Amino acid sequence: MKTKFNIQYLPMLAAFAAKQDVRYYLNGFHVKPHPEKGVILTATDGHCLVTIHDEDGFSDGDYIYPISKELLKAANKKHLPSIQNIFINDGVAMLTSIYDILDTFTTFEALDTQERKLITHIEFINPIDARYPNAGKLFKSRLSDENLKPASTIGMNVNLLSRLSKLNFCKINGAVLHLAEKNSLIAVMGLKKEIVAIIMPLTLDESERADPAEFVYFAGHQPVEPAPESATQTTSPEPEQSSAA
Repeated sequence: MKTKFNIQYLPMLAAFAAKQDVRYYLNGFHVKPHPEKGVILTATDGHCLVTIHDEDGFSDGDYIYPISKELLKAANKKHLPSIQNIFINDGVAMLTSIYDILDTFTTFEALDTQERKLITHIEFINPIDARYPNAGKLFKSRLSDENLKPASTIGMNVNLLSRLSKLNFCKINGAVLHLAEKNSLIAVMGLKKEIVAIIMPLTLDESERADPAEFVYFAGHQPVEPAPESATQTTSPEPEQSSAA
């Protein structure tokens, strides 16, 4: 059991993973080898989902790992070395900046003093024994030609929308948002478009699909409309005297 991926992605996965859900396998994150290069990381709580492609990651299999408070706290520490990965090896998770750890690591005891200084956190971790949901099937459904028609109205839980901010590790980058007719929001983020999130919609009835109330047209300061010219005349002009007077 051997897995490695960039530490910056763990807080993103934690923001989308379930918390104490009876579906215990959703309380962790899923990792699998990418068909060509790196790994695919996925987390969901059933209402929203994020999947990430780490081109420099590695996994020798398909695993679901829990996210402990200690590991997340270590991942969120400031002033970590520039290259920092989570390395999981046979039940032990480490935060390390050893660049070639996949090639050089045998046991912790075999590391020299200098290499041990490059490990900032270590803990035991056991994979969750379960089958993770098929997130790829969900994306195929939402991104099919039939469902890519633009949506005129879509309902969203704003608390779920706020999770997108957890994915914006590069502040100069925004997100590309896709609103599909099947009422799902798909956000694409990251320098290499490697972070993709999907947020499931709220069910709306016809009354909730109505346009906003008319008060919005009166919002903010507005100039006073000049009165029509006819309305400004308070008296009628005097009639002309006839020539017979």
